[in-house]
Amino acid sequence: MVGWLRWSGERGLFPRLAKDRPLGLNLLSAALPDGKPHRRLSQGAAALRRRGIRRAVLSPALGDGRELEELGLSPVDPMPLCRALGAQLALAQMEGVPLRERRVALRGERADPAALELAQKLCPQTGALLLEFDRGGEDLERRLWRRYGASPLSLDNAPPPQVTLELSPREVSLPGTIRLWGEPDLGGLEIGCGLEIPADLPLLPTMTLLWEAGRLPLSAFRVGRTKGPESGEIP
Repeated sequence: MVGWLRWSGERGLFPRLAKDRPLGLNLLSAALPDGKPHRRLSQGAAALRRRGIRRAVLSPALGDGRELEELGLSPVDPMPLCRALGAQLALAQMEGVPLRERRVALRGERADPAALELAQKLCPQTGALLLEFDRGGEDLERRLWRRYGASPLSLDNAPPPQVTLELSPREVSLPGTIRLWGEPDLGGLEIGCGLEIPADLPLLPTMTLLWEAGRLPLSAFRVGRTKGPESGEIP
């Protein structure tokens, strides 16, 4: 079970624990009474830990989720979902660009299975896939050559990409970078799922939980530019 720290808007001395099922998720919520935020968060986190909770989401009104680690809880990491949608993110950044003119760079420390999956999704939908990996790049090139009959290009001998998917820290940034390591940076894009995410639940972590729980398949997610208030539905 995943914990959920949120304000209750009520008076009281201690957080109130209850099982909640927003959007069908199985959460143990700690409703925090009025008081000093840091004190109430510490109380709520301690109450969740006593119930065996190790992973939690935080209401946006209480912070961006990074506070959870200081409270002894692990935040729900949206990176696996963002990586799984990496090809869609890249294509959304190139909306309107003809297929043959699309150039996407895929770069990182190691060409791991996640890199292979992204490359296989991108190859048929781009004019040029540019690779830059410290390890495993040659093996990835051979795999793509066998499957698609065309070898990806090196960043050193190709025109600059319109979009760069960065899977691990790089010393030099490239145009249109979408950061898929650490804290994701989607380059002005938003992931939506066709559902309205309650305002007191964080957007990306909640969608990640829905995906993890099998309540939403990957095909249910859409990528677009942010056009309105944050919600799980792209306007």
